[in-house]
Amino acid sequence: MRRTRTKLITGIVAAAIVLAAVPAASAALHARGAANCVRAQLGVRNNGSSGALGTIHGAWVFTNRSDTACTLNGYPDLQLYGPQGRPMPTTVVQDLPPAPAAVILAPGGSGTFFSSYNDVGSGSHKCQTSAVIQITAPNADAPHFIPAKLQACGGIVHVSAVKAGVHHP
Repeated sequence: MRRTRTKLITGIVAAAIVLAAVPAASAALHARGAANCVRAQLGVRNNGSSGALGTIHGAWVFTNRSDTACTLNGYPDLQLYGPQGRPMPTTVVQDLPPAPAAVILAPGGSGTFFSSYNDVGSGSHKCQTSAVIQITAPNADAPHFIPAKLQACGGIVHVSAVKAGVHHP
């Protein structure tokens, strides 16, 4: 009787351990199978900005609008455009946290990247203001163009890698 009870308890504990590991293993297998996100799957929007002492911090959210999971891994690329639609000098510096890591966007899921730029000119140098920003998701096949007024002095914009979830600056 005692041996049977011990085997039964051991079996229950082993089953509980296996069942607890199944969701993690399933997520890992699913993550490996998710291809890079493409432009057609994604929407992107500004999620606010804040600033002090001449530095403006922003948050930009990618959302998977498709019915298939996809992966974002790395830094987005940006290009600023002026009021007449002409490209403005833009330098993207990939140095804000977090560092790159695979972010799996389930259908309807989102990931955020952060931006930062200086909006105070020096001397007689006036900073240009963009009318549109072109944002290309990491490893995506094409960019998004969205209206955005950024006054990035010298055209320098610092960005982070994409982080899972919706975040504010």
